[in-house]
Amino acid sequence: MNRFAGTLAVIALAATTMAGSVNAAPIIGLYNTGTDNSNAALGGGDGVVDTHYTVVETGEQARTYYTGSYAANTASSRWIAVDNQGSLGAGLANTSTYRLSFDLTGYNHLTAQISGLAASDDAGVIFLNGVNTGITFNGYAGLTSFSLASGFIAGINTLDFQVTDLFGPPTALRVENLVGSISSIITGVPEPTTWAMMLAGFALMGGALRRKRPEVRLRFNQA
Repeated sequence: MNRFAGTLAVIALAATTMAGSVNAAPIIGLYNTGTDNSNAALGGGDGVVDTHYTVVETGEQARTYYTGSYAANTASSRWIAVDNQGSLGAGLANTSTYRLSFDLTGYNHLTAQISGLAASDDAGVIFLNGVNTGITFNGYAGLTSFSLASGFIAGINTLDFQVTDLFGPPTALRVENLVGSISSIITGVPEPTTWAMMLAGFALMGGALRRKRPEVRLRFNQA
């Protein structure tokens, strides 16, 4: 590699570092059902407010609800419903939608991935940003695994778990092990090492430009 090529490589590397670096990061704002801000199961009996999941049809927060026939609650997840009775709620049909919102601002949404476990009384389907993902889960005796790797958007995203009651109340939802990862695009002021690389590159280029040209000597033959 000649001096000019090396100089250009140094400057290109510095420019890339200045433009931004990519790092893997967990998706913030994903919570299991029936948990607090640390994803620990809420204490108390039925009817405790879940501040993370909103019932779309009512605009109210979901509440914890449990019946002995459901898969047991754990230290990181509890069953939730429209109210503490597992009813559909006043004026609702047989479908309840539980919405979790999370923000991907500042991240590359095309690299987002989410996975988890879900169970429902009775039939469930997952929507991402209003689009049916085709992922279904059915039954309350055990949880079904699911994963999402597309359909995310920049900014605020909505993850909806739509539960349809088939045989009459009670009705409920459970989500556990909900996790996600994404690539972050970090931009900002260059670090000292970046500035050092750039200065070194410019110094090399300046030295190359100042390099003395080869001396040319003319010799004349005498007659």
